[in-house]
Amino acid sequence: MTAHMSDSERFERLKRFFNNRDRLCKCLGISVIEIGHGTASTHMVIEDKHLNGADVVQGGAIFTLADLAFGAAANSHGTLALGVNMTIAFSKPGLSGELTAHARETAAAGPLSTYVVEVKDEAGETIATFQGTAYRKRDKIDLSAWG
Repeated sequence: MTAHMSDSERFERLKRFFNNRDRLCKCLGISVIEIGHGTASTHMVIEDKHLNGADVVQGGAIFTLADLAFGAAANSHGTLALGVNMTIAFSKPGLSGELTAHARETAAAGPLSTYVVEVKDEAGETIATFQGTAYRKRDKIDLSAWG
């Protein structure tokens, strides 16, 4: 159903798919802002609900921001991809303002692909680095409902 779609249309539909179907990210105010070939970026405005007891952004919120970028990048090729291994390293706390995460594919071999995601604050400083491995299934993603 999406075989004759241009890349730009597929990426726009994927963006709508993730921003509407990922219910946790929707609750947290995390959205996909860009998708390309093996890449994706996500965004979050830090709110009180994102803060932990130490008044910094909860690690789980930062992980979820990075995970959505990873998932969108892994699925940018049009086949269903699921994360099988992820790690994150925090380098400085998120305090206020906005955070963005940018994922890029670093390798792809057979059904496995790997990604690095950098999470940055408004000043452009890296606050976390996420690495993930995705397994690409044979299933195509049906984007016909997201036109």
